[in-house]
Amino acid sequence: MPTQDGETIPVCPACDAKDETKICLKCHIVYCAHFASVTDNRFCENCISDFSLKETIVEKLVEHIRPDGTVTFSRKYQARCIHMQGNDWLFAATLIPEMTDAEIDATIEYHRNNVSLMLMERESRKLERYHKLAGVKITNTKHESQEAREKREEKEANKKTRTSTKEKAPTVDDMVAMITKLAKAGLTQEQITAMFAKGVK
Repeated sequence: MPTQDGETIPVCPACDAKDETKICLKCHIVYCAHFASVTDNRFCENCISDFSLKETIVEKLVEHIRPDGTVTFSRKYQARCIHMQGNDWLFAATLIPEMTDAEIDATIEYHRNNVSLMLMERESRKLERYHKLAGVKITNTKHESQEAREKREEKEANKKTRTSTKEKAPTVDDMVAMITKLAKAGLTQEQITAMFAKGVK
């Protein structure tokens, strides 16, 4: 979106005093370096504003399959896909056929130098972010193999099974309370004795 009124782009007093102004190749308005387009300073900040990059990640899965249908090997590949969006970059591209050989050479070196500076700046910012991340403490998580995990889970399951099957031996008070409860339910002494003989609690 344009950041200034197309008719009244200001010029800094300092730049105006030094006569450090340019005329936009697209709208022919006078501007200084402080109001130049970030993408291409041959244009003012109102021009070359309809331009952006869309980055997507493309994934591809490669699998080697046996004749029986089982997968023997699987690997995922990722690639960055960058698309330029907007119309202003097309407008700037139409000026290229009208440039002289000297202008093309000069422009290539000009942009190449800017690219080098921007790549250096990008790497510097990456290093700065890495240094910040290096100061973050991360709890070391112990990784275990599939076999070790299965053995651990089997051991825990067996332990739970033993715990659940191991029952506490009834006390004398428990036995008395149970016999009393069965007697109140109408069972005879012979029936209660038979139940205990069968192991029914």
